[in-house]
Amino acid sequence: MDAAETDALLRSLLPLVGDLGGKVLIGALDPDAARAGQAMEGRMNLALETAGAEFGFGELRGEPEKAAVACAAAGIAGFAVCAPAGEGRSQEEIEDALSAILALGLPTALYQLPQVTKNEISPATFARLAARWPNLYLLKDTSGLDHIALAGIERAGVFFVRGMEGDFSRWISRSGTCEGAEAERRYDGLLLSSANVFAAELADTIRLARSGEEEKAASLSGRISRVVNPVLAEAAGLPYGNAFSNANRALDWVMAYGQASGRVSASSDEQRTIAPRTHSGEKLPASLIEFAAAALAREGFEPPRYEGT
Repeated sequence: MDAAETDALLRSLLPLVGDLGGKVLIGALDPDAARAGQAMEGRMNLALETAGAEFGFGELRGEPEKAAVACAAAGIAGFAVCAPAGEGRSQEEIEDALSAILALGLPTALYQLPQVTKNEISPATFARLAARWPNLYLLKDTSGLDHIALAGIERAGVFFVRGMEGDFSRWISRSGTCEGAEAERRYDGLLLSSANVFAAELADTIRLARSGEEEKAASLSGRISRVVNPVLAEAAGLPYGNAFSNANRALDWVMAYGQASGRVSASSDEQRTIAPRTHSGEKLPASLIEFAAAALAREGFEPPRYEGT
C-alpha cells in the first residue's frame, strides 16, 4: 500500500480495533531510516487525531513513558522498523540510524530483514540498542540465520519472535518467559505470514513443545512446513504481489471455502471469477488454489471450516 492507502486504512481500522480491545502494530519498514522516522511521526499524529486527542506527537517526542500511554489509548501497539538499507553499511551506521528512530520515544519493534536491507544487525549492535532504549520492546528475525538469538547476549527484556517459516517447534522457547528464552537461545514466539492460515496449529505446536510433548510438536511443525514451503515456492512465480501474501491468501481461501476437501465444483472460468483478488487488481490463478488444496490434503489438514457462496 502507498502512504495514502495506509492512512485511509488506519483511519478506518483504529476505531474498530479500539472497540474490540485490540492494538495495531504499524509498519514503518522503509529502508531509509529518515523516511521511516517521518512516517512514524505522521502516523502517530493521525492516530492521536483519530482518537480525539488534544495534543500531537510533539508533546510525546523523546518521552517513552508518555508515548506508551498515548499509543495504548490510541489503539497502537507500536511501530515496526528495519535497519537502513545498504550492503556496505557498517554496524556503527546501522546503530546510529536506529538510535535516531528510537530517540523518538515511540514503542518500537525491530525487524531483522536482510532480504530487504542487504545487511544484518549484529548481536552486539542489538544488545547496545536494547540496553539503551527501553522503548525497543520486540525483535523479529526473518533471516533464517538466527544470529542474535544464538549469540547469548543480554536481551534486556525484549520479546523475541521468529519470522522465518519452518522449524517452528525447534525454535520456540520451552519456558514461556523472556528470561528462559534468553537462556535457551530460542524465541518467545512466532510472527509469521502463515499464522493467517495456521494460527490454531501454530499455537498447538507451541503448547505441545512447552508441555514436553516434543514428538507431537515436531510432527505438527513438520506438517505445517510441508504445506507452507512448497506453496511459497509455487507462488514465487507469479508476476504480481509477493510470494508470502499470495501463498497465504491461496491457503486461507482453501481453508475457508472448501477446496481443501476436493469440492471444486466450479468451471475453470467460474473459478477464476471467484478467486481471491490481490492488491494489484489481479486474481490468484486457479492453478495456485489447486496447488494449495493438494498440499493441505497431503498433510491431512481439515477440510473447509465453513462453506462459502
